[in-house]
Amino acid sequence: MPHYQVTLSGKNFWLSLDDKPMKFGFFTSRLVESANEEQAELDAVQLIRKDPGLQGVLNERSDPPMIYCKEIVEIEPFDATMIQAGFTFYPEDDEESE
Repeated sequence: MPHYQVTLSGKNFWLSLDDKPMKFGFFTSRLVESANEEQAELDAVQLIRKDPGLQGVLNERSDPPMIYCKEIVEIEPFDATMIQAGFTFYPEDDEESE
């Protein structure tokens, strides 16, 4: 089965920083073994949704966070036990355009 590196972007993630709610975006990559690119995107997003680093999201149901796929690249096979963690967070400005 092919291996992929999937680059994702998150927007509108309300998180607590020093006990103060703030809106953040992020970039991250995940490595997945999937049948095709479409499944690779779904698998990578599922990994993000389960990540403990995002379990403290404060969003209300009417204002959900969003995850976007930026790039999918087929790569050489990798060791499935590799640790995949980390996000590059940045504060989002309410007036920021897409």
